[in-house]
Amino acid sequence: MNEVSKKQAPNFAELKEKLHERRAKAPEVSVTMEGNAASFTVGEESNGEEYLRLMAAVGTFDYGFMDAFLGQIANAVSDKGSVSESKMRFALGVVVGLEPRDEVEAMLAAQMAAVHVCAMDTSRRYLWAETLASRDSSERALNKLTRTFAAQMETLKRYRSKAQQVVRVERVTVNEGGRAIVGPVQHGGEGQ
Repeated sequence: MNEVSKKQAPNFAELKEKLHERRAKAPEVSVTMEGNAASFTVGEESNGEEYLRLMAAVGTFDYGFMDAFLGQIANAVSDKGSVSESKMRFALGVVVGLEPRDEVEAMLAAQMAAVHVCAMDTSRRYLWAETLASRDSSERALNKLTRTFAAQMETLKRYRSKAQQVVRVERVTVNEGGRAIVGPVQHGGEGQ
């Protein structure tokens, strides 16, 4: 293996450790369907510690928020009234992967997961469409969903940066006889 290849080769032990740490953050959520009602088991036994770990991983310590949040995610990824455990775990994986710091970030992450699930379903519909009308309809929906996802990414980025804006002046011209101040300027009151 040459030097360039060695530098680019991933450190699998390090990647495995990072994956283990991420999995340790949030316990798995299991779904049981009883008629039209879904119930969730957090971790192996749904004990308080596992539930708190899941709450921490989604950026909240509010039990009421967490209960409603799980139900909303389940509804967002349900299919004809049935909650798929794999889709539920996928959506929660997206939320946990985005490492939300508060409830707002968690909600946005859940919306992003739901939009992604819909976009992938729409992509399948587009690829399997047998008529021009259904292909056009799917194409429009897919376009809207992927644009929405991109806007959500930008919204998350702005929210995390607390909307700090930086103005950078690229070029300043000072003509002969003119004066310029470079740096912060503070104006005092009268007579200062």
